[in-house]
Amino acid sequence: MVIFGSSAGIIFDVNLIIQTVLAILLVAGVVLKRPLKRHGNIMAIATLANVATILLIMLPSLVRNFGAIIAGPVTTGILVTVAHVILGSATILLALLFGFRFFSATRNSKPLKCGTKRMMILSIVLWFVTLSAGLAFYYYYYLL
Repeated sequence: MVIFGSSAGIIFDVNLIIQTVLAILLVAGVVLKRPLKRHGNIMAIATLANVATILLIMLPSLVRNFGAIIAGPVTTGILVTVAHVILGSATILLALLFGFRFFSATRNSKPLKCGTKRMMILSIVLWFVTLSAGLAFYYYYYLL
């Protein structure tokens, strides 16, 4: 059974839907940046949900297909995969850093400034560039 009529397994279609919902949640988090506690909670939920999809869906798929990725010739698919993995790793590490600072500040009743405005903008831009690379990955491997 497939959702989008692609050659992808249903788990990858479900992941695509989850990532789209997370993107909407991220936009809501950016729009609802005040009060900071609400903003932090929205972003933390998005980050934790994304970590779950990475650990349960994306990472196992990468490990399963790693041999084919490194053994094959350099193709558009390989470049898209590498870009998605590198950008995604940087993005999730940055998001986890902000989340850690947020929960630490909340727990210790400290100000909720968890990062500079520039770093927050970098984080959201990276997230959407990573999402775009993930969509390109899906298109290349399952729709072409």
